[in-house]
Amino acid sequence: MRALSEHDFGVLSLLYAVIPLIGTVASLGIEQTLRRYQPEYLQAGKLSGAAWLVRAAASARFLTNLLVLGAIVLAWSWIAPLFHLTPYRGEFAIFCVLIVLHFQASILQLSLSSHMLQAYSVGGTVALAVAKLIGYLILIYFGHLTLTKAILVDMAGYGLMYAGLRVAYARHCQPEPGAPPFDLPTSDRKRLLRYSLYNNFNDVGTVLLTSKSDSFFIAALLNPIAVGAYAFYVRLSEMTSQLLPVQQFSNVITPLFFATPRAEATQRIPRYFTLLLNLTMIVQLPIAAYFTAYHREIVQLLFGGKFLAYSWLLPMIALFATVNRVADPVILVAQYEEKVAVILWSKLAGIYNAVTMLLFVPWLGLYGAALSTGSAQALKNLYIWWRVRDMARWINFPALFCSSLVIWGLVVAVCYALKAALPAHPWLQLLCGAGVCGLATLIHIRSPAISSSDRQLLSSLFHGRERHLLVWLGLVRPSAAELS
Repeated sequence: MRALSEHDFGVLSLLYAVIPLIGTVASLGIEQTLRRYQPEYLQAGKLSGAAWLVRAAASARFLTNLLVLGAIVLAWSWIAPLFHLTPYRGEFAIFCVLIVLHFQASILQLSLSSHMLQAYSVGGTVALAVAKLIGYLILIYFGHLTLTKAILVDMAGYGLMYAGLRVAYARHCQPEPGAPPFDLPTSDRKRLLRYSLYNNFNDVGTVLLTSKSDSFFIAALLNPIAVGAYAFYVRLSEMTSQLLPVQQFSNVITPLFFATPRAEATQRIPRYFTLLLNLTMIVQLPIAAYFTAYHREIVQLLFGGKFLAYSWLLPMIALFATVNRVADPVILVAQYEEKVAVILWSKLAGIYNAVTMLLFVPWLGLYGAALSTGSAQALKNLYIWWRVRDMARWINFPALFCSSLVIWGLVVAVCYALKAALPAHPWLQLLCGAGVCGLATLIHIRSPAISSSDRQLLSSLFHGRERHLLVWLGLVRPSAAELS
């Protein structure tokens, strides 16, 4: 973002917005079906069935990508002018290769996570990030980073990630040689088709409820530079949460959701639901507080002041993200209960988002876009939770809400007081704020915001060296042997 012009960064952001568009328009419910049924097959010992699901998902996704991307390239002269992309047909053609690699890699990541091989699925994401960073730094050093070269670097990173994930899958997830071929039972075929069909419409409805779709509204109503500003703040908020360890806990808990026997669901699902949300809040609340206090300093120092006029977007997006962190856990519960129709009806919030986008963006600019999408996502999540509330119970929500309000409200107040009382270099202010947030996080972990059920689950899941870290942080109570 620092090296590219504001216009080129906006174009790159708009191209990346095509990925979720392709994933939803040509969904066929592929990823959701794989996510839902592969853990079930593995739990039942049907390794050939799990492998068949992966092959079917990868083949179907590859074909749908080719069809949709081909249609976009052929219709470029009619589509591109709507979003000020007419001169970028060549760049989009290169980007199509990146899109295909992205979806094939995501299918392998889902499969590896279902096999409880999160080290490889997370490692693929790390390899992608490192490869892109190295490529960017080399091009920036020689002064040759352009839009086209940025796309080529990203494509190379995705190719590296896909190759690594493919090797890991072949070594650890393929059935033994000579295993009998999988014969899909008629009953399973009907379940899979019904689930895929519902989720196809669910995914299509999602297209109007993501920040990526906002880019198309902003490009049409404003310009690519505005797309770049909005995408920058959205991406900054997402990066700070996705690169933290909470994602690894999510990858561990998700397969447990779908492997839970029906007879034990009433007891176990609320505990998993609560654990996911409470662990997420350990990360999300400090991020929201820090962005609220230091949004301007972050953009000025770390990103050269680009798009500084919109810095209040950062805490606004982070606060909406905090409210909407409930999305993944409630959808997991709905998927476990196979209430895909509930998820489908929730996508009507996309109509609200489209209407409010057309009203708010001309009136409030980029802040209107954030308000529209954030509130639409909140409505969607509230509806799903209401329909699965008997099982999607946040066990310690009152305790978390009260303790978090006190702790993080005081943190924001203290940070602003420090900035006013000790005018110093912005770097020093950022470091002081990080120290305050770090101390508050340790207090938060030891508060009622983490339930006793959470601590018991974490203690049962982690027994190796990572347990010592959890004990030190306060997430797990030390055993008698550890105390002695």
